[in-house]
Amino acid sequence: MQGKDVVRRLMQLAALLVLQVVVLNHIHLGMYAIPLVMVLFVVWAPLNTPPIRLMIASFFCGLILDMFSGTTGMSAAALTCAAFVQRPLLSALVPKETMETIEPSYATIGKARYPVYIFVLFLLHHIVFFVLEDFCFTDFPGMSMSCLTSLLVSYPLGLLLDYVRRKRL
Repeated sequence: MQGKDVVRRLMQLAALLVLQVVVLNHIHLGMYAIPLVMVLFVVWAPLNTPPIRLMIASFFCGLILDMFSGTTGMSAAALTCAAFVQRPLLSALVPKETMETIEPSYATIGKARYPVYIFVLFLLHHIVFFVLEDFCFTDFPGMSMSCLTSLLVSYPLGLLLDYVRRKRL
C-alpha cells in the first residue's frame, strides 16, 4: 500500500470508530436493534492485505471499540471472525485471476455479488456479536431477535455508508 492509501484507510477507520462510538452506540431502536457498522472496516479491506494482518488489525479495532463501548471483547471477536472469512468469501464470489488485485466494490465484484458479500459479513459479525453477548442459548428467541433486528438496521446503513464512501473517493 502506498502512503496516501494508508492515510485514507486510517481516516476511514477513524470515521467508522467515531460514528460507532459517538452516535450509533447510543441508538437503540426498540428493545433489540443496535446499529453495528464497524464490520465495514473488513468489507473495505483490499485483497492484497495479508489475511493475518487483516485479522490482527480487526482485532485491535474491535478492542478499541470494546474499550469505548464496554462490550468486553465482543466486537474484537466478531470483527476478527469477519476478517477470517473475508478472503474465502471473496474467493467464492470473484474469479481467481482478479483476486489479488481488487479492492471490493460494485465495480470489481459486480452489482449482484457485492451486496451479498456485504450481507454475509454483516450477518456473520452480528451472529458472533450477539451469541457472545448472551453467551448462553437459554434466551435464544431474544438473541435471535436482537441479531435479526440489528442486522435489518445495520445492513441498509452499511450500504448507505458504502455509497457515501464511493461518492467521496
